[in-house]
Amino acid sequence: MAAKPIYEGVRTVNPTGVPQFPFDRPPRVRESSKPSYATRRADTVRIPMRDGVTLAADVLRPSAPGQKFPALLAVSPYSRQLQHTALPSGQNEAGISEFWVPRGYAHVMMDVRGSNDSGGSYDLMGPLEQHDLFDAIEWLARQPWCNGNVGMIGCSYFGWSQLMAATQRPPHLKAIFAFDAATDLYRDAFFHGGIFSDGFALTWFDALRSENLLGERLKDVSGMQRHRKAILGWEHPFDGPYYQERLSWKRLDRITIPVYFVCDWAFFMLHLRGAFEGWEAVGNIPKRMAIGPQPKPFRPMSAYHGEALRWYDFHLKGMNTGVMDGPPIQLYIPGRDRWRGEQEWPLARTQWREFFLGGKAGNAVRTLADSAGRDGQAAYTYDPASPEARTGNPRLVYRTEPLDSDLEVTGPIALNLWASSSAPDTDFLVSFRDEAPDGQVRELTRGWLRASHRRLDTARSRPWRPFHPHLKPELLTPGEAYELAIEIWPTSNLFKAGHRIRLEIASSDDQSELRHHTSLAALARNTILEGRSHPSRLLLPVIPPA
Repeated sequence: MAAKPIYEGVRTVNPTGVPQFPFDRPPRVRESSKPSYATRRADTVRIPMRDGVTLAADVLRPSAPGQKFPALLAVSPYSRQLQHTALPSGQNEAGISEFWVPRGYAHVMMDVRGSNDSGGSYDLMGPLEQHDLFDAIEWLARQPWCNGNVGMIGCSYFGWSQLMAATQRPPHLKAIFAFDAATDLYRDAFFHGGIFSDGFALTWFDALRSENLLGERLKDVSGMQRHRKAILGWEHPFDGPYYQERLSWKRLDRITIPVYFVCDWAFFMLHLRGAFEGWEAVGNIPKRMAIGPQPKPFRPMSAYHGEALRWYDFHLKGMNTGVMDGPPIQLYIPGRDRWRGEQEWPLARTQWREFFLGGKAGNAVRTLADSAGRDGQAAYTYDPASPEARTGNPRLVYRTEPLDSDLEVTGPIALNLWASSSAPDTDFLVSFRDEAPDGQVRELTRGWLRASHRRLDTARSRPWRPFHPHLKPELLTPGEAYELAIEIWPTSNLFKAGHRIRLEIASSDDQSELRHHTSLAALARNTILEGRSHPSRLLLPVIPPA
């Protein structure tokens, strides 16, 4: 009999989404909530906020008069009605009520201020929205059917909301499961390396528009319109108060409750960096992290419900689930196709290895080598008005010789690039890839930097993770050489023997749905300097064999 497609049966008591656990096989669970309750549903419940605004929520809870249960709050501007469906929309991310409610949890889906049926003006994760999270959690804890323990559920915006709520320290929020939760609205979402991520921004605001403005349900559209104009109109091209009062890593050290960070290696255009930044920023609290393969189906969000149940049964019900046993970090290693437990990030046994950019004069495909060679250079002319610029070309390709043996790369990556340009500003977009012996190429992660944003915050920077403050532009002197430290988002991959490590450098990208606005000058002749005098180099986290 053919296996049932994973997208069928997603909205059931046992969702078909995978993975459910960050392990090669399901863990032994000593105690677990069993599905034993019918569902009682109340739609469009009005939750009062401190300023008199009320927010709309759908409350699905166990039908058990006289009993009290923990509540899981899911919050976004993505229309709570969408969250009840199996629609494979990128915004269907609140989790599966059919899983949670029968197991003795209330699943509460709430529209944020200024979205769908909620009152007020949309605040795009701002102070008002953060206060609302506090108020909603405390309101839930007071309900006669709630036992006073509140958690949160959902991914992406729902995950962002969890981190923002935890920084507010509501007394009855006991734990969060931050799935696909970016931690920096500027660096993670809208400005990669200072370059406007207009593909994501346009797609995201179009989704908000279709879900909130076209149906004429929303009474106050001013917030949606104001923030759309602020982002798409480039009103805030640098990091500053607008971003820092919203989703910001700077406040994550206020979190004191247990946090579970979850993401996948393929989400390097939005959420992946945030899992690692969040892990570091929250400090010494009870925490776990799992970085895995891309969930299937991607949406509705139905993956990791098994692990989230272990987490919440332990933290909200006091059950002996074993979720805190073993290494606190679980990583799926592509190429090995196995999960592995780790104690810290970056991994303590990492062998930091430099690969120097070089090559013979005139060679189109250049080299990555263990040592810097003779001084040389490679150049390309970038014309933002040309058709090839819209496909990520021209680009420079650097690659190693075929590997003699398997080599694992797991961790953050940095590219120290010596470069000059004929223009006063230009962009560098880099792609880190695995090249198979047959020429097939698989992209693993990316990095970005606008040259005028090259200044480093030395206090926050590490050799493997340069950190740029993005506060003001510092233009180039045309023709002068500069060292640019480019953050490449973390990855994990086992490069098999015979494969090559491959690095591509361009000034535009080739993914229209995730494109970046790189049109700065009419024409730029960009030169990469190589060799001992200007050692352009890639720093890789190589993990030795066990």
